[in-house]
Amino acid sequence: MFIGIKIITDSICDVPKDYADRYGIRVMPLRVNFGSTSYIDGIDLTLEEFLKKLEAAEVLPTTSQVTPGDFLAAYREETALGNKVISIHASSQLSGTHDSAVIAKEQMPGSDINVIDTMGVSLGAGLLAIKAARLAEEGFEAEEIVKQIEASKKKMKYMFILNTLKYLQKGGRLSLPASVIGSILSIKPILTVVNGKLELLEKSRGMKKAIFSVMNRIKDNGWSLNGKTVGINHIANLESRDILEEQLKKEFKIKEFIRGEVGSVIATHGGPGAVAVHFEI
Repeated sequence: MFIGIKIITDSICDVPKDYADRYGIRVMPLRVNFGSTSYIDGIDLTLEEFLKKLEAAEVLPTTSQVTPGDFLAAYREETALGNKVISIHASSQLSGTHDSAVIAKEQMPGSDINVIDTMGVSLGAGLLAIKAARLAEEGFEAEEIVKQIEASKKKMKYMFILNTLKYLQKGGRLSLPASVIGSILSIKPILTVVNGKLELLEKSRGMKKAIFSVMNRIKDNGWSLNGKTVGINHIANLESRDILEEQLKKEFKIKEFIRGEVGSVIATHGGPGAVAVHFEI
């Protein structure tokens, strides 16, 4: 029987659909719940439809992780086809989805399944899934792919610029007066991922200043993006995405941009207008 390698990921990793289709990456969707109504992330609602519901909601929707049963069904299906599975997921510090994958794997002793905790989120984690799929396409063995992804995840950098503090406030992470003041002053928080968790880097006054702050951080840290693959995604903010991309092009000779939209699970907390850049140093 032909033994292939199947890359599985989850919808929080924000792998763009065209890349998932091109490389045969199987995306396990989380769910977003508005009250008693549940929607499958990336399937039941477009981002535009989701944002309209989000704007109208008095309280933030909840999200539901992929269940162990969902993973078990996927793993059984892929291994029955003769595939080795590499399952690459968003940080276990931010979602229980990785743990669900581990539980499913434990129910299939002897199967060739590797589960990787990227310790990241959104397209940065998605870049690791895409890299794994490309390595598989190039003929690398599963063990070598896992080794390379485990090394790459330690070098992945994430920077998120939020357009509004409103959704952090709705989620109970910010008091209402601070949110009101932040809106008036046009404060844009810049977040990163440290040890699998989101951390505030700084606040900038205005989106353009925030983009320049991100650029300065990249340069001040001595991170060269020459010849690198860079992921850029956004939540209904093509203008800021394009400005960020243009600044990166001015500063570096980037090999490839992977562009995408943020899924509804991440958008629940980021809110409309956010933009992010992800890269491996």
